[in-house]
Amino acid sequence: MINKRGQVTIFIIIAILIIASVLIFFMFKGQIKQSLYSPEVESVYLFVESCIDEVGSEVIYKIGENGGYYFPPNFSTESGIPYYYSNGRNYMPSKEKIEKEISFFISEKLFFCTKNFIDFPNLEITQKEIKTKTKIKDNKIDLDVNYPISITHGESTSIIEDFGNEIPVRLGIVYDSIEKIIKEQLNHESICLSCILDVSLENDLYVDMMDYDEKSVIFIFRDENSIINNKTYEFVFANKYEVEQ
Repeated sequence: MINKRGQVTIFIIIAILIIASVLIFFMFKGQIKQSLYSPEVESVYLFVESCIDEVGSEVIYKIGENGGYYFPPNFSTESGIPYYYSNGRNYMPSKEKIEKEISFFISEKLFFCTKNFIDFPNLEITQKEIKTKTKIKDNKIDLDVNYPISITHGESTSIIEDFGNEIPVRLGIVYDSIEKIIKEQLNHESICLSCILDVSLENDLYVDMMDYDEKSVIFIFRDENSIINNKTYEFVFANKYEVEQ
């Protein structure tokens, strides 16, 4: 009986040690990864991370200005603001479409931000295709960037490829709020002001409305909880009504 109790105790101790090791690994995973890099490689890694933050912020802000698009779609006002509602139909882009839009333009612009690594003349650097995955969450936007880079310094060559960043913009909350209003709009012939007020108060948003022409109204959703480059985040779209406002 004593031997069996001793064996059980040993198994419990081993299990605790394994769990503790796993927790420590994940807690310090990022630090361990960077500590394996030489100073030259780490400088490139941090440079790419800064570019992801710069480009990501620029793209996401412009996506808001253009109602979920980097370049306005065909069904937009003459000034380039996309219509989300017209003639009883919903034209709002899906959240997945906006994620793909963000991913595509971050990948396109990141190459120009790194400038072919001309700021690192002492290193031989080659790069491959950039692939970005974007996930819009309530309080942030996660960017997962696969950017294979080979760095040679002297006789040593290192490869890095996985980068990540998060932009603290509540795009998920903004999107869900607008989607709720558009769905309510489908049940009304005119603007549902009480719906807009309820949604804005519930999610701590500000909504500005202005007439664009006789039938079109522009909506500007402002989130003062989301700041990019010292600017309040805004999401802009337009609705077209048959009844004159």
